[in-house]
Amino acid sequence: MILTKATDIGINYQTIAVTQSRINKGLLAIPVALLEQFPTQKDKIHIYFDDEQQAEVKSFLPLNTSAREARIGGLTKWFAQNNLKANDEVVINVIDSTEGVYRISKESRFVQDIRQLEQQLQQHISTIDDTEVINQTLQTYCQKVHLTEKQLLLNQYVRLKDLPVEIRKYKNVATKHRKENVPFLMRKILEACYEGKCQVSGFTFMQKNGKPYFEIHHIDENRGNDWKNLLVVSPNIHAQFTYGHHSNCFDQEGWLRQVDLNGQLYSVKQLLDKLPTQFTKTIYQ
Repeated sequence: MILTKATDIGINYQTIAVTQSRINKGLLAIPVALLEQFPTQKDKIHIYFDDEQQAEVKSFLPLNTSAREARIGGLTKWFAQNNLKANDEVVINVIDSTEGVYRISKESRFVQDIRQLEQQLQQHISTIDDTEVINQTLQTYCQKVHLTEKQLLLNQYVRLKDLPVEIRKYKNVATKHRKENVPFLMRKILEACYEGKCQVSGFTFMQKNGKPYFEIHHIDENRGNDWKNLLVVSPNIHAQFTYGHHSNCFDQEGWLRQVDLNGQLYSVKQLLDKLPTQFTKTIYQ
């Protein structure tokens, strides 16, 4: 049986519900839907348990054996350490299917770790200077769930898009009163979403460092750094917003959909139209 349920963390993931008979034997049955990520023959695989840095070698039996199910053996100790009971769920992350490397975690612990990482990111969503901390947190998160940084940032865009709106702050720089910049994590997420391409014109160019050039425009210059108020734009479009005649057309949820720049009407690309609005977990029973 396969069930799909909504989850309140910012990723999709899969779990396997364990049965008492398999707990007693120290076995984890692998659903047919996941078998393409496992060896096709009887083999030894390497498993990292929870956050352990040293993998353990375990036996794997494929489906075409007398057991009539694919299974990982030798899990009695780990089951006992985690006090697993019937119908508890475990998460298997594939680190390298070619080399047979996996990570297994009890779902409750896995979710707790992800929530902690997401809280750390949310704490830095409005900060400017904590780039090293943010990059380290993203790296840890990617390793935990085995997603690319871009996919993780897109997920965070969906998860963080409804944070409360704040008034844009000012900062004193050499006696000058200047509006604050867009926080590093928000800029990084927007770069992942649009790959530097202007949401209005689609234009960008590659810098000498190999990264696309883009600027971020505040639709309402006095409004804070919330997602609905930020646009990825090219220098030319940014200058037209700042110095030209323009009018904006928003949808009912407050997202900018069209803009008239000096008499020319443009549609505004919003990536949320193509991203999932809800994350799920798939439970194999």
